[in-house]
Amino acid sequence: LMFLYTFVGICAGFGGGLTTMPLITLMLPVKMATPLSVIVGTATAIYATWLSRKETDWRSAAVLIGFSFLGIPVGLYALSYLPDHIMKIGLGGFLILYSFYSMFIPRLPIYDRRWIAAPLGVIAGALGAAFSTNGPPVVMYGMLRNLGPAAFRGTLNAFFTANNIAVVGGLATSGILTISTFKLVIFCIPTMILGSLVGQYVHKRISVKVFRVLVFLLLIASGAMLIKGALGVSAATALLPPFVLLAILQILLGKKIAEIRKLDASK
Repeated sequence: LMFLYTFVGICAGFGGGLTTMPLITLMLPVKMATPLSVIVGTATAIYATWLSRKETDWRSAAVLIGFSFLGIPVGLYALSYLPDHIMKIGLGGFLILYSFYSMFIPRLPIYDRRWIAAPLGVIAGALGAAFSTNGPPVVMYGMLRNLGPAAFRGTLNAFFTANNIAVVGGLATSGILTISTFKLVIFCIPTMILGSLVGQYVHKRISVKVFRVLVFLLLIASGAMLIKGALGVSAATALLPPFVLLAILQILLGKKIAEIRKLDASK
């Protein structure tokens, strides 16, 4: 799983924690899975930030990082006091909705205003502390600001590095981070390094668009499995609410989405 974490994170520029966190929680409690994922994510982000340091929009990253610190205590509180099955349902539902949104909504409208870093940064900080899934709000920020591909990837990685370091500090001071977690991380170092190297190799040779679709399909399946385990329902039942929501969005926004897809295809 740690090989998969670093492989996806380096290859796609996002999704390491999103992809592996639900799989880890099938074997470990959320309170142990989150710090494990955050530590591995920090190491991956540091390496990825170094690779993309020249393309990073450091000003945007700094604003996001600053506001994310306000959300970290909220995530730590949820991780400390909410029951494990509630956390798994929340994580599974979030993964499914985000994946459906990313796959079927072509793109967000451009809204190049720096103030949007405030709410999205806070949300990212809370999600990072609770689930080690701080990526989606930052991805939305990059899309709204219309950052170029290189700046987009670099800014995300710079944010992940600083935010994850802060989350690790919060987990340590709250007593959630333990010596056992560090032992697991040390044990996984060889596979983490291998995953990073393979991810960098594949990144240069595969269509990022195709790879991201595969990641989102894996996230949908993982989210369904989490909800199935927490509620004791079938995977099909777990996927029913997102399908209903998607159908409603198609009815309301289908024509507009089709127009956007047609415009993108013509470009």
